[in-house]
Amino acid sequence: MVSLSEITRDADRFAAGLAARLAGEPDNRFQGMPSDGDSRAGYEAMGAEGWIGLHWPAELGGRGLDSLLTLAAEERFGYHWLPLSSYLLSVKTIGNALLDHASPELQERLLPEIAAGRLVFCQGFSEPEAGSDLAALRTSARRDGDRYVVSGHKTWTSSAQVADWIYLAVRTDPEASRPHRGVSVLVAEMGSPGIEVRPIETVGGGALNEVFLDEVEVPAEQLVGEENGGWRVLMSTLDHERVTSEKVGIVLRVLDDLEEAGAPTLELRRLRGEAEAARLLGRRAVALLAERRPAAAAAAMAKLSMSTLSKRTADAGTRLLGPRALVEDGPEAIGEGRLAGVTRSTAGSSIAGGASEIQRRVIARQGLGCAA
Repeated sequence: MVSLSEITRDADRFAAGLAARLAGEPDNRFQGMPSDGDSRAGYEAMGAEGWIGLHWPAELGGRGLDSLLTLAAEERFGYHWLPLSSYLLSVKTIGNALLDHASPELQERLLPEIAAGRLVFCQGFSEPEAGSDLAALRTSARRDGDRYVVSGHKTWTSSAQVADWIYLAVRTDPEASRPHRGVSVLVAEMGSPGIEVRPIETVGGGALNEVFLDEVEVPAEQLVGEENGGWRVLMSTLDHERVTSEKVGIVLRVLDDLEEAGAPTLELRRLRGEAEAARLLGRRAVALLAERRPAAAAAAMAKLSMSTLSKRTADAGTRLLGPRALVEDGPEAIGEGRLAGVTRSTAGSSIAGGASEIQRRVIARQGLGCAA
C-alpha cells in the first residue's frame, strides 16, 4: 500500500528532477501556466517512469492506486512548473473519460499507450459558434456503413499541434428534438486525411489551435459510449477536466515566491487557506467520480475555486509588489517570472473548461436544486 506522504515525496522528487531536465527547452520557462505548456519529452518521461495513470488498472498500463493519490502527484507536478498540457488532456481528462465510457477494446488499444507516454490526445469540443454552449456544436458525423464521415471546425484546441489523436464532440442526429440529444463522441487519429491544424498564438503562453475536418473517415468502433448518447459522456469528461489539482501546486509555488520576495505574510496566509479549501473541493469531486456518483456540482466548485484563487493570487502579487510582479526575466523577476506568467493566464483559466458563469449555473442547478 502506497501512502499519501510517500506518493507526495516521490512525485516531488520526480517533478523537481524533470523540471531541471526540461529547463533548456524553448519557451518552457515563460509559459503562462504549466497547463499552457507542451513538452513531448516531458510527457514521455512521465510515462516511462510510471507517473501516468496512477489509479488506472494495471492491465491498462496503470498502477492501481487510489485516485486521491493521483491528485497529490498532480499538485507536485504543478508546483514544479512541469509543462502539463498533454498530460492534463490525455490523462486527467480524456484518459479518465475513456476509462469510464469507452468499449473494452478501445480501452485496451489506447490506455496502455497513453500510460506509457506514447500517445497524446487533444480535445475537440469548442467551435466558433459553440464555446460555453456546447450543445450548439455543428460538427457533423454521418454514419456510412462501418464508419462515420466527419466534417466541421473546432477551435481553441490545446495540444492539437503535437497530438496523435483527437477526442471529438460531433452531431450524429441533426433532427433530434433537443440539441444535446443528437450528440456523440468519437476518437480519431490526427493523421487521418482531411484534418488540418492551424495555430493560434495566445498572450497567456503556450499554443491553441483551430482544427478543420473535411470528410474525415472514422471507424465506427471508435465511438465512445452510445450513438446520440454522447452528452452524458461529454459532461463526465468535463467533470474530470474541472478538477484542477495541478493549479493548487501552481498557486502554492507562487505564494512561496511572493514570501521569498518579501510580500506581507498575513495576506499570503489567507490565500494559503483558500488553496487548502480548493484542494479539499478537488478531493471531494474525485471521490465522487471514483464511486461513479454525480459529481458535476462538486467538480464545478473545484474549478471555480481554483480559477478565482489564481486571479486573487495574481492580483495580490501585483498589489503587494508593484511593477516587479510583471517582470518575466532578469534579477527583478519574481520566482523566475512565474508570477508574471500566472498574471497573464488568469483570464484564460476563468474560461477554459467552462467559464466561471457556467460553473455557478451548474452549482446552482445541480448542487442547490435551483431552477435558474
